[in-house]
Amino acid sequence: MKNVVILGGGIGGVVAASELSKHLAGRAEITLVDREGRHHFQPSYPWLMMGWRSPEQLWRPLTNLKAKNLRIRQEEVVRIEPKERRVTTKAGDLFYDYLLISLGAQLDPHAIEGFAGAAHHPYDLDNAFRLGRALQTFRGGKIAVGVSRLPFKCPAAPYESAFLIDYLLREKGIREKVEMEFFTPEPRPTPAAGEAIGRAIEGMMKERDITLSTKREMQHVDPESRIVHFKDGAQVGYDLLVSVPPHTTCEAVRTSDLGKDGPWIPVDRYTMQTSYDDVYAVGDATKITTPSGQVPVLPKAGVFAEGQAKIAARNIISETVGGETDRWDGYGICFLETGYGKGGLVRGNFFGEGPPAIKMRSPSRLWHWGKVLLEKRWLRKFFR
Repeated sequence: MKNVVILGGGIGGVVAASELSKHLAGRAEITLVDREGRHHFQPSYPWLMMGWRSPEQLWRPLTNLKAKNLRIRQEEVVRIEPKERRVTTKAGDLFYDYLLISLGAQLDPHAIEGFAGAAHHPYDLDNAFRLGRALQTFRGGKIAVGVSRLPFKCPAAPYESAFLIDYLLREKGIREKVEMEFFTPEPRPTPAAGEAIGRAIEGMMKERDITLSTKREMQHVDPESRIVHFKDGAQVGYDLLVSVPPHTTCEAVRTSDLGKDGPWIPVDRYTMQTSYDDVYAVGDATKITTPSGQVPVLPKAGVFAEGQAKIAARNIISETVGGETDRWDGYGICFLETGYGKGGLVRGNFFGEGPPAIKMRSPSRLWHWGKVLLEKRWLRKFFR
């Protein structure tokens, strides 16, 4: 019997656990370790911000996973030692034959002076709910929306937040009392999706009277004067600040010799294998280079974690029972909610030669309901 350990119960961890439990029954003991013991469906956090979902609708206990032949351990990972094939949690040690890391990115608001406490964001359950409360009581002034630093997960999410906030203000009848500005360190919106899609989003922001400032990386925030200071010397004032926090990885990853790349885990772009042949990593904790010089590093997104987890799990299965190595194709899709019951759809292959072959479907009710269906199918597919 092999011991397979999965770290993290997010999208990648749930998909990997389901794949492995189906195909390695009687051949491996599969253990899923997660600090909270809960799976959060993060793509719906903007809907929580808008008041369209409650917190309870967006999480499930990992003990409710439909996957069989699976042990769930609600423990915090404190150390990963690949040379010893050992994971240490606050409850003790776990030894493995194969390790699959899906610990995601960790929000690090204290990395920027003044950010924590001053900025709102929809990047975790509690803060999405808190932002929703702030939007409901907002009566007018300046809203600054944006991205503090790179990289960050879900490249469309901050733009989606801006469009949804604009929609909410118009529904409340106070949009004419609000100035909106969007800032980002990126050269244009969603640069990984290509220039054409970036231009399309710029046009949508202009139509909605949202000022766009690019190549602006946050330096610090002064909560008393309500001013954001950028590294190029520029400033923006605000009455409400909504910004993606800085991202990092958890301490267990950063202190292992896997997280060498400031602080992400480099993996083989096709197999998800790390520098150790018995350790795989998927999702937001990884750094994956792409064949295209235009998009040197793959964005962090849940759809990529899903595809990568399937491949990593299948390769562990192949190594256990025999078979060919599977390869990930770099394909992904992303919804972009714009309000008014509409959403856009971005999809394509990020591993193509030359500029990425990625296209965006214009916002429509069809794509909004596509995301609604995705949420329902996901939770029903994996959880009792």
